[in-house]
Amino acid sequence: MIRGLRCTSCETAYPLEPLYECKQCGSILKADYDYERIGIKWAESGVDTEDLLPLPAAERVSIGEGNTPLVRADRLAKRLGLRHLFLKCEFANPSGAFKDRPVSMGVSMAVKFGYDRIIVASSGNGAAATSAFAARAGLEAVVLVPESTPQEKVKQSLAYGARVVKVEGPYSNSFAVAKEIGEKYNMFNVTSTFINPYTVEGDKNVAFELHRQLKNVPDVIYVPIGAGPLLVGIFNGYEELKRLGVTGALPRMAGIQAEGCSPIARAYLEGRDQVQSDPSPRTIAGGICDGLHGYAKDGTYTLETILRSGGFANCVSDEEIRAAQSWLAQDEGMFVEPSSAVSIAELVHSVKAGRVKPDSVVVAVLTGHGLKDMTQVQTEMNAPLIPNRAGALADLLGV
Repeated sequence: MIRGLRCTSCETAYPLEPLYECKQCGSILKADYDYERIGIKWAESGVDTEDLLPLPAAERVSIGEGNTPLVRADRLAKRLGLRHLFLKCEFANPSGAFKDRPVSMGVSMAVKFGYDRIIVASSGNGAAATSAFAARAGLEAVVLVPESTPQEKVKQSLAYGARVVKVEGPYSNSFAVAKEIGEKYNMFNVTSTFINPYTVEGDKNVAFELHRQLKNVPDVIYVPIGAGPLLVGIFNGYEELKRLGVTGALPRMAGIQAEGCSPIARAYLEGRDQVQSDPSPRTIAGGICDGLHGYAKDGTYTLETILRSGGFANCVSDEEIRAAQSWLAQDEGMFVEPSSAVSIAELVHSVKAGRVKPDSVVVAVLTGHGLKDMTQVQTEMNAPLIPNRAGALADLLGV
C-alpha cells in the first residue's frame, strides 16, 4: 500500500515515479506507505508484510531470492564468549549475495516504469545481481565496476550477458559515471546505495524474515556497511513492524566497516553527526570499500539510523577480517567473502568492551559467498601434491 515517495529531510511528498532525490532540497527519498490502511487490514485479516513493499510478489521480477537460512552458531559463539549467536545467511541468495533483494525491487520498478535499459555502479555483488535480474526481465544492463573488482564477480556478471565496464579508481568514480550517464541517456539507475528509493525497500525483507524466524527481536544486529542501505533497510522494516503493533521493541544496529574504508565508523567514533568521505579507500573487504566520495550524505543518513537505534559503528583491520573469515569456515562451515566477516571480527571487540552481554541475542548478517572473492584464498592457501601411492599420503599425515 505504497502512496509514493517522501523526502527524509523536508518531508515533501511525491507520487510513485522514477526520482532519485528531493527536488526541493536534494535530500534522500524514502517510500511512503498508508500505515492507517495497512493497520486496519492487518487487524481484520492478519499480518502481511507484502503491504510494506512497493510491488506485490506477483508483479516483481524474481529468481527465488529471500527466505535465506538463519543458523544458530554455537561453536563460533563459544569462541567469542556469547550464548546466542545467529547467522543470517544472505550468501544463499541466487546470485550469492544480499544484493538480490534490493536489485529485484529496483529492476521490478524499472519494468513498471517502462524502461528497457538499466545502469548500476557496484563493487561487485550488485553488478552480478543486476546482471542476473536484468537477464530475467529481458532488460539491457550497463554495469560499472571499479578496476579492483575481483574477477569472480566480473565474470559472473558477464556470464549473464550484461555490458560490464571497469572504471579506473575507487568505487565512487563508478557511482559518479553511472549517475551522469543514467540521467543523460534515460537509463533507470538501480545502484543500491540510497540513490534509488525503491531498492532499499527490498532490504526490509531481512527484518520481516528475522521476525518470523526468531519469533522475537534480537538485541543487536551486526551488518557490514559501505554506504549502509542494508542496515537502514533492516531497521526500517523493524520500525514499521513496531509502528503497526507487530513488535514491541527494536534492535540495536551495529554498522561495521574495514579500517581502510571507514567514513561512517570514524564519524561515530569521533562524535560527529556528519560523515566525511574517504577519497582513497583501501581494504581486502572490497564489497564494502565505498569511500562515499561525492555522496557523503548517504553515510550521514546511515549514521543517523544507527544512532536512532541506540546502536554503534566500528571498524576492524584486514588481519582481523581474515581471522574471522577463517573462524566462520572452520567453526561453522560457512565460507564467506571478506566483507561478510567484518561483523564477526567486531564481535570480538564488542564482547570485550561490553557493547553486547554474554547472554545477548545477536544476529550477524553474512552478506556474500566466499566464491565471490577468492583473492585471499588463492594467495594464502595451497594443497600439497604427493606421488600416486598410499605411502606418500601416510607419510604426509604422519600415521
